[in-house]
Amino acid sequence: MNDHTTVEKRLKTDIHYKNAVRKDLVDSVRQLHDWQEKLNQIHNIRKEKKLRKTVERYRGFIEDMRSFLSPLLDELEEDIREEMSFSEDEIKEFKQEVQEETKLASEARIAFEKARDAAEKTEDNKLEPAELVALKEAYSKAWRAFRLEKHRLNEASDELESEQTDRDIFKMELKRIHVERHFIKEV
Repeated sequence: MNDHTTVEKRLKTDIHYKNAVRKDLVDSVRQLHDWQEKLNQIHNIRKEKKLRKTVERYRGFIEDMRSFLSPLLDELEEDIREEMSFSEDEIKEFKQEVQEETKLASEARIAFEKARDAAEKTEDNKLEPAELVALKEAYSKAWRAFRLEKHRLNEASDELESEQTDRDIFKMELKRIHVERHFIKEV
């Protein structure tokens, strides 16, 4: 399970890095547009020449960013698809574990209730000390088993919710990658 969370952390770091590069690209395109607007309004020949050279250099910079971002998107999309397929299998596995643990928890609860009912009956009927000790032990074991299974069930449910959240995040990121590809083509 630790390997899986490591993969998820790496993916989320890669997504963050991709978003930072995309934000830089958007800001650069916005700056280029502003400079082109300013270029249309300049009447001084020297300033116009200087700004044209800057605009051409900046276009090259933006083109380099586009060429860098495109393979980054491809690699990230591939990694997310691998993680999602792995995640779907793992979600099925977790659902099965939750069902098994729910069954164990309900069995422990039933044993606990039986032991408690038996303990209540012993208060009414005076039992011998040996029987009372055995009954208290059974009650204590059933109570511990019930608490342990309840704790395991809560952990499994939390992990299942976490997996579903990560899956949703990765789905949204895949959609964003497709939008960003379109944006890169348009720039």
